[in-house]
Amino acid sequence: MDKEDSLLVGVDVVVSDFGVSKAKAYEIIRELNKELKELNPRAIVIAGKVNKKWYEEAAGYKINNMLQTSK
Repeated sequence: MDKEDSLLVGVDVVVSDFGVSKAKAYEIIRELNKELKELNPRAIVIAGKVNKKWYEEAAGYKINNMLQTSK
């Protein structure tokens, strides 16, 4: 499975997408995993990684909100 085909996103992607430190990226991943687990207790979460679809949905929302507030 290629990196692009992976079901999970790691800290380096979060750092790149948001331009934050690794510590902040891990914090974002922990929060997303917590939210996912609350909504779906059967979800499999792995420390330091987040479900790719969940991340992309959340990242799109955050990026869109940042763009709207900067106008």
